Amino acid sequence: MSPQVVTRFAPSPTGMLHIGGVRTALFCWLFARKHGGRFILRIEDTDLSRSTDDNIRIIEEGMAWCGLDWDEGPVAGDPERWVGPHGPYRQMQRMDLYRAKIQDLLDRGLAYRCRCSREALDERRKAVEAAGKVFQYNRGMDAGKGCASANHDASEPSAIRFKMPPEGEIVVPDLIKGETRFPADSLDDWIIARTGAAPGEIGVPTYNFCVVVDDTHMQVSHVIRGDDHLNNTPKQIPLFAALGYALPAFAHVPMILGADGAKLSKRHGATSITEYQAMGLLPSAVRLALARLSWTPKIDGRAVESAEEELLTDEQMIQLFDLADCQKSAARFDMDKLQWMNQKLIQRASWQELEPHLRPFMPAGWAAKPDAWKAQAIQATQKGKSLTDMAEALRFAFERPAAFDDKAVEKFVTPAVKPALAEVRDLADYSPEGLEAGFNAILARHGLKTKDLAQALRVALCGKPVSPGIFDTLMLVGREEVAVRLARWI
Repeated sequence: MSPQVVTRFAPSPTGMLHIGGVRTALFCWLFARKHGGRFILRIEDTDLSRSTDDNIRIIEEGMAWCGLDWDEGPVAGDPERWVGPHGPYRQMQRMDLYRAKIQDLLDRGLAYRCRCSREALDERRKAVEAAGKVFQYNRGMDAGKGCASANHDASEPSAIRFKMPPEGEIVVPDLIKGETRFPADSLDDWIIARTGAAPGEIGVPTYNFCVVVDDTHMQVSHVIRGDDHLNNTPKQIPLFAALGYALPAFAHVPMILGADGAKLSKRHGATSITEYQAMGLLPSAVRLALARLSWTPKIDGRAVESAEEELLTDEQMIQLFDLADCQKSAARFDMDKLQWMNQKLIQRASWQELEPHLRPFMPAGWAAKPDAWKAQAIQATQKGKSLTDMAEALRFAFERPAAFDDKAVEKFVTPAVKPALAEVRDLADYSPEGLEAGFNAILARHGLKTKDLAQALRVALCGKPVSPGIFDTLMLVGREEVAVRLARWI
């Protein structure tokens, strides 16, 4: 094992990047960052029927949006380039290494060629299951019926199976779950390479084989992954030994459930990380909410309790993260809690921090606005729960109302207030001080309350009686555009 901490996130590009995977990647990232180690992104694309370049792009973009930068891995958007000394970092580009290792196992009698057809396997499986047993290749009722001792040569196409130990126990040490034991006779001889197209050809290796070779060649010290992989680990441990590799440390992270304790699904909220981005959530809020799933941070040995303590920064999470503080049982995901965190982090952020995240939700005219205008716009809408809320609240600054709230017009744009609207149209000083002084003078001359004039202005400028503070609203629309929009009401 490498003396340096090295973790990896190794998704399969067979679909969207889901929050369970992002939570695993986050734990790997936090652990590596805490210990001054390296974090690797590796693409496990040996499922040729479902892996696509588009899904790889989604993974790379999703990781980048989440702020989970990798020290080694593919260069986003370029399948032929990578960073790090152990590339390439896509498994289909590492076939020569895998096939050499498989050939070595064949030469040493630790793996064998399997010519069993799908039909023959189905027949044997049906017979075993009819007897009320679980089918295991070369185990139990299937012992001696396969290819384990046939010593097939390379004259016909064949799959390759790994010889598992026939007896004893396989012990999986785990930094979260503790020690788990598996009887060796409960695990069959599994396929490490699919059937090749031609005699003698070693076909595409399987996940459980490739992951062992890669974790060792990339010097991964800690394998942190979802506990749905726990049952793969007893298959992999004998393979580590057969290849002469030392074991990494294992930590299997519990799965994520919905708030009701059921398996996480669409009805609990978004499941793909791209959906969270589209919802206008901050990456920092997503990181924080996912970190809290199965991990209870401790400050001076005491679990965080107050709402204020829960709002950890990345630096605090890195400092406090400890696998020993991760729970063994499944975590419950609460969308309301995520949205609460998001709102709090929006309120705490500076306008400069929020602007790059808000920018994708804004119309094209946003880019041309000066920084002072953007600062005022963001600060005026910073009570929103999400970036999409903020963008919606600022629509009035870019679009004239297409329709007006009839009830609001009747209630607020009264004959008594229209003369005041005319005077607002003619205000020349749009500095904060000048605007406030002019506004108050108009109120005094017409005997109006602030609410009377402010609500009438909101309806006239925005189409509805809802907007940021009235001075912010006027300044964001701008003096010339205010005059144009008020003209129809005077």
